[in-house]
Amino acid sequence: MLGVALVLVAAATAAGAESDAAAQRSASVARLADAVAARLLLADDVARYKWNHAQPVADPAREAVVLERTTTAAVALGIPHDYAQRVVAAQIAASRDRQQTLFDRWRRDQHGPFPEVPDLATAQRPALDRATSELLTRLQASMCDLDASARRALDTPPSALADATHAWSIAVAALWPTPSECRP
Repeated sequence: MLGVALVLVAAATAAGAESDAAAQRSASVARLADAVAARLLLADDVARYKWNHAQPVADPAREAVVLERTTTAAVALGIPHDYAQRVVAAQIAASRDRQQTLFDRWRRDQHGPFPEVPDLATAQRPALDRATSELLTRLQASMCDLDASARRALDTPPSALADATHAWSIAVAALWPTPSECRP
């Protein structure tokens, strides 16, 4: 009888540990989703600034510098280079997509200038740098938790980005496949 009780306790302990691990993976993925969303939401003010100053959405030279610098930072955190570069490039592309969608809407609506838009150089770019740093930290913590369940959880953008499903899909699609270090 004592043997059966020990087996049941061991099974319950193992199930509890498995459940805790699943909850930790789920929380890790949720924090990554929050970081992706936070960065993508910054594109709205960037677009407003560019709209007000008649600047193009795309800035290939700046994007290349950001991609290189951010990929280097990701590698320093322990994210494999090719994976980091793919994910960072996707974040830039998602932001550009979001900005272009807004520009298209504003052109169609013949929208005028926006009042009180934060300065691109002194406010928005530092905010983007902080958001990107947070995203990379979250990516490093969760990249090996990005299984099929995580993919389903990240399929739908958060409500704040409900009108940005295409940009969201660009941002999260690059998370797969995960680095080979994460695969069994």
